[in-house]
Amino acid sequence: MKHNATQNSNTVFGAMSESPVNNKAKQEGHVPLWLVTFTDVMALMLTFFVLLYAMSVPEEDKWNEISTALSNQFNKTERKPYVMGSQDVIEIDKIPTSRALDLSYLDSLVTEAVKKERLEGVTVKSNKKRLIVSLPSALLFETGSVDVKIEGKKALFSIGGILDRIKNRVEIIGHTDPSAIRKDASGYKTNWELSLARAISVASTLHDVGYSKGMAVRGLASGRYAELPEDIPESDRYALSRRVDIVIMQDSGL
Repeated sequence: MKHNATQNSNTVFGAMSESPVNNKAKQEGHVPLWLVTFTDVMALMLTFFVLLYAMSVPEEDKWNEISTALSNQFNKTERKPYVMGSQDVIEIDKIPTSRALDLSYLDSLVTEAVKKERLEGVTVKSNKKRLIVSLPSALLFETGSVDVKIEGKKALFSIGGILDRIKNRVEIIGHTDPSAIRKDASGYKTNWELSLARAISVASTLHDVGYSKGMAVRGLASGRYAELPEDIPESDRYALSRRVDIVIMQDSGL
């Protein structure tokens, strides 16, 4: 009986293994599932390496066009309109440098720097179109000289540090008093030449202390003397007329 049961069992399993379904799978050539997954992975890797090769030798003109467009897009900065705070929180490092700075805010910065550095005789005046920082000749030069003194260089260093962080257009204008020039003292024939030479000297000093942008330089001699108040003593008017103005415009000049 035991022998017959075993024989019957083998007969059943043999029949199952030789069933029509299994024979049909062998005939149709079915493949294991892992082989399908492996084939997909190999196809993806091949595609990846083809893309790498295609990108390794791009067309130069098209590549430059794409890189320039991306650079321009991602380098754009958007800032909220600047709101001036109280005097004690104004810092030059916080100002935006992408456009010309508002003159009213710049007035506060320069005035604060003049007070902090105790720059004697330096005055700051502003209107809607320009900010004028007037440096007296006594602070900048010896009598008849066009070489900036140490005290003048210190003052220009303080002001130049502010100017270098803004985009506003800057002009340097030299002035003299209306008295006749002493040729033996200055070496210049006219006040026009002396005022221009002093303006150039101030511009060069600003460049030396770190101001890297361009400047317009002019010499007006005593051309603005009549604009000074007439109700002050003549000696004071003469002193005020001997100066170099750093004029900061409301625009960037671009």
